[in-house]
Formats: sequence, C-alpha cells, structure tokens
Amino acid sequence: MAAADRDTQPRRRTMSRSVNKVILVGNVGRDPDVQMTASGTKVAHLSLATSRRVPRNGGYEERTEWHRLTLWDRLAELAENHIRKGDRLYVEGRMEYDSYEKNGVTIPTAEVAVRELVLLSAPRGAPDLEGAEVGADDAAADDDG
Repeated sequence: MAAADRDTQPRRRTMSRSVNKVILVGNVGRDPDVQMTASGTKVAHLSLATSRRVPRNGGYEERTEWHRLTLWDRLAELAENHIRKGDRLYVEGRMEYDSYEKNGVTIPTAEVAVRELVLLSAPRGAPDLEGAEVGADDAAADDDG
C-alpha cells in the first residue's frame, strides 16, 4: 500500500488492553503522614473512609470501607498544608498492590496512588481552595515556571 493510500484509509483505534482507575469520594480518617524520601521527594499517606448502606435484618446498616491513599510531590504538599481529618475529598488514582514480611508472615497491602484530587470541603486557612481540583500533571506545569 502506498503512503498516500495509508493516509486516506480510516485509522483503526485500539483500546488499551487494561484499565486501572479508582474514583473515591469520602472523608479523611486521619491527618496526612508526610515524609521526605532519600532523594528529596515529598510523599503523603492518609486514609479515606467511604460508606455504603447494606440490607440487614429487614433494615439497613452503614458499612465503612477504609482506603489507604498515597500522594506524591505537589499533591503531598497540598495534603500537608490543607488536608486534615474529617475533610471530604474526591480522588482519582490507580490501585497498587505490594506486600511486606512481618514475623515471617507475608502481609499483603493495597493502596490508591492518587493522580487527581478535589477538595470538597473548605480546607483550613485557604477557603479559596474549596472545590479546587489538583492533579499530578499540575505539578509539572507549576515546575516549568
């Protein structure tokens, strides 16, 4: 097929063979634990609670699920400065699984690596950030000057 023919042919779109995307809306369970890596990168860990109602004994019962979130760089800085226990957040990210050894037993872990964050409640000391959306890509744009 000649190059000109290829340019006029409809292009086939291919879908990604897999998707790893998590969307959560919930309340922060504890203040962020912010640390600096050996290379100087800021990382924050926090827990987020989501709730759902499930039928039980002819009524409904509230079930709470706890999610471990990991935020890097600018998102970690945002968490350190503005996010506290009880705040309501919208987060998007991907699931990451790992494990560690404790007393000879392998303990599996699961966490959400956050890429997008929206503060749904007014953060302390910065009410103008309420509803502000911050993503991991914003950090690169901010670093460019």
